[in-house]
Amino acid sequence: MLNAALAVWLEQHAEALNAGEADVSLALLQQLGQADVFRQGVPEQFGGLGNTLQDAIETIAQVAEYSVTAAFVSWSQRTYIEYLLTAKADILDEFRFDELLSGEYAGATGLSNAMKFLSGLEPLQIQAEAVEGGWKLNGKLPWVTNFHPNGFTVAVAADSVQGPLLFLVPSNRAGFDRRPNLELIGLKGSSTAAATLTDVIVSQTELLSDKATQYLPAIRPAFLGLQCALAIGLIKRSVQQVIAKKHSRLVNDQVTYIQQQLEENLAVLFSGLESGKFVTQARSLFEIRIALSELTQHAIQLELCSTGGKCYLTPYEDGFTRRLKESAFIPIVTPSVLQLKTELSRLSA
Repeated sequence: MLNAALAVWLEQHAEALNAGEADVSLALLQQLGQADVFRQGVPEQFGGLGNTLQDAIETIAQVAEYSVTAAFVSWSQRTYIEYLLTAKADILDEFRFDELLSGEYAGATGLSNAMKFLSGLEPLQIQAEAVEGGWKLNGKLPWVTNFHPNGFTVAVAADSVQGPLLFLVPSNRAGFDRRPNLELIGLKGSSTAAATLTDVIVSQTELLSDKATQYLPAIRPAFLGLQCALAIGLIKRSVQQVIAKKHSRLVNDQVTYIQQQLEENLAVLFSGLESGKFVTQARSLFEIRIALSELTQHAIQLELCSTGGKCYLTPYEDGFTRRLKESAFIPIVTPSVLQLKTELSRLSA
């Protein structure tokens, strides 16, 4: 169950987060941290709640029912935490892990480019050159969320003579140029921006993995599973909006269909994550991500059509305009639905 105080705060500030109002956006990470959003699915010995990745997904989905902006930030932070748990669990103190859990410091995933590279969809956009004691990085990060104004560390993938490498790069490092926030049509409070890396030096300790082609498939189920939470929460909220009003049997049948499809996809998602089969059998994970995206569009259109003209009247739209913009983000967040369908086509061939 989502922390009650956080639920109230998100309900009050959802529009401000979507619009990117500075004070609210700046406070978001700590609000999430104080409600233990980032401790879900983290072992107790590392400061977590000792539950499962499913709990983390369900918690972020509950956040998304109020604000996809907040859920997007939650996904980035919790996914970055998963990177550390997977590859750096023996030296977490060196990476401000307690501050990550409490929301006092930001972690950015930065591996969307790497996930597309893994599927052969685009080349890596950062180059790594070995130097004494570490590497020198040059390149661009075109679109990463949770680039918090107070500082952050971002996971990046880089090409090198020894093959793809993964690094953890602090934003205060010389040569790291965080650009202004991207001019998004929504989710503006997510601190989403680009960055340019010019001769940025990283140490041996900041190497996340020197076996990127093995590490990325291993981390991808958590990456995509946590990402699915955005769609799950938005679907549930749109359905709630429909259920709150009396409707015809036709509308009620559509609600039942959406709920059944959601339950079926979640059962497969959670079962696959628990068994670990998605590491070697990514197809079904991709299919779930696509299905949830399509179900999001179905749910938001049902909310629109069942509500009628009131959705076009500002005094009565009850957050619909924001949810419509949020729903438009679900198919394009990396890996996008088109990219996933392309990969499925390639696998079939």
